Amino acid sequence: MVQLVEDVLLLIFIELQNDPASLYSCILVNKTWCRIAVPILWKYFSYAYKNPYNHKRESREKLYNVIAHFLPNSSKDKLAKNDIKLPLNLISNMLLFNYMEFFTRLTSALIEDMARLLIKENSNYKINLVENEIYNLIYNRCKNIRHFNWNTQTQLYLCPNAEEFFSNIRSLEFNFLFITPVMLLKLAVICQNIMDLKIHDCDEDSLDLVLFIKMQNNLRSLSLNFNNKEEQYIQLSNVIGQKAVTLKKITLGPVITLIRPTFFPSLTYLRYLFLNNNDCDLYESVNWQEWEHYINMTTFPYLQYLKTLYLLSGIECLIIERSGEKILEIDVYHPLKTQDYPTENKRLIKMISLRCPKIIKLTLDVDPGNLEEISNLLSNCSLLEKIYFTTKNYIYPNGDKLLKIMSNKSPATLREFSFVDKWNFSLKGLESFLEDWKNKNQFPIKFTHYYKEFPKSFCWVFVKKM
Repeated sequence: MVQLVEDVLLLIFIELQNDPASLYSCILVNKTWCRIAVPILWKYFSYAYKNPYNHKRESREKLYNVIAHFLPNSSKDKLAKNDIKLPLNLISNMLLFNYMEFFTRLTSALIEDMARLLIKENSNYKINLVENEIYNLIYNRCKNIRHFNWNTQTQLYLCPNAEEFFSNIRSLEFNFLFITPVMLLKLAVICQNIMDLKIHDCDEDSLDLVLFIKMQNNLRSLSLNFNNKEEQYIQLSNVIGQKAVTLKKITLGPVITLIRPTFFPSLTYLRYLFLNNNDCDLYESVNWQEWEHYINMTTFPYLQYLKTLYLLSGIECLIIERSGEKILEIDVYHPLKTQDYPTENKRLIKMISLRCPKIIKLTLDVDPGNLEEISNLLSNCSLLEKIYFTTKNYIYPNGDKLLKIMSNKSPATLREFSFVDKWNFSLKGLESFLEDWKNKNQFPIKFTHYYKEFPKSFCWVFVKKM
C-alpha cells in the first residue's frame, strides 16, 4: 500500500476539521494518521464546545473525563484533601498525547459544565474548587489558547499564571453584565493584545470599557451589542475613532443609532461593516441627517463586506457609493420602508450595479417595479455566484418576470438563487426557467425557496428537469 506523505495527510485532515466522525475514523488507520489527526480533532472540540450544552451529556462526560486525567491527584493536593477523586473513569493505559496543548479556544461555560458533571454531589464548594483547579490546569498547560469567551463573574485573573495566559489571548468575547469595573481595569493591564473583541449586552457608556478598548495594541475587529435603548454611547463612539487606524471589521447593533457616527471618517482601512438596527422602533426619532453627513465625509477604499438590518436605503446607498469598488458581498435585510421606498430601492440597485463589479454574493430586497434595474445589475455584476431576493409585498398575478430576467441575464458564474414565497412564481414560469437554464449548459443551480413549501406540482417540475 502506497503511504501518503505526512504533509498531504495534514492537508486532507484540515479539510475534515469540522467533520469529527471522519476524523475519528482516520485516527484508527495507523499510528501516523493518529498522530496527525488527533490535534485537529481536539482543536475541533475547543471550537465546537463554545456552548457545551448543544452536545449530548454522554459526549461531554467523555471529553471531560480525559481532561480530568491532567488534574493533580496526589494526597497533598486540594482535590484529594476534600475527598474529590478524579477522573471518574480511570484510563488504564498512559495517555498518548498531551491533549491540553491542542486547545486553541476556551469558554468559561465549558469549565462550569465540566465541574458540575465531574462532581456528582450537590456541593457548590466542591464544584467551585474543581473549577479553580481546571483553570489552574489551563493556565499551566494550555499554551496555545488564543480565543477566550468570558461569561462568569469569577475573577479569573487571580489564579497563578493567569497574567501570562491573558497576555497571549488574541480574541476575547464577554457579556458586559458579568464584568465589573474592577475586572475591566485589571484586564486592561494584563490583556493588551486583543485583535478581535466581542462585547454583548453593553448597557452603559462605560469609561472602564473605553479604557480597556484603548489599551489594545492592535485591535482589528470590534463587535458591540447594546441593550439599553436610552443610553447614548458618546465615549464609545470616540474610542472607536481613536482605534480606527487598525480596525478592519466593525459590528454594531441592535440599535446602531445609540452611538454617534462621528468615527466613520476615520475608518479608512475597514473591510467588513455590519450595521444591525433590529430594534427599529426608534428609527422615526433618529437624526439620519447626522449619519448621512459623516458617511458622506468617509471613503471605504478597502470595504469588501457590507451587511445591514433595518436601515434606510439611503444610508446603504451612501456607503456603497463611497466604497472602492472592491465589495464582494452585500446583505441588505429588511430595509426600512419609507414613503418613497420604490425610488430609494431603485437607486440602491443602480448603485450596486455601478459600484460593485466584483460582487460575488448579494442579498437584497427588490421592489417589483425595479426589475429592469435588476436586469442591468445582473449584466454588470458578472462575478455573482449567490443571489437571495426578498420583497415586501406579494407579487400578483406572479413573479415570472423575475425568472425570465434571471434566465436571460444571469452571469455564467451564478450557482445559487434563493427567494421568498412572495415572488409567487407560476408553474409554467418555473418550468420555462429550468428548461432554459438546462439548455444553456450553465453551472447546476441551487434553487432555494423561503419560507413556505412548494406545492407538489412544483416539486414534480424539478423532478422532470433533473
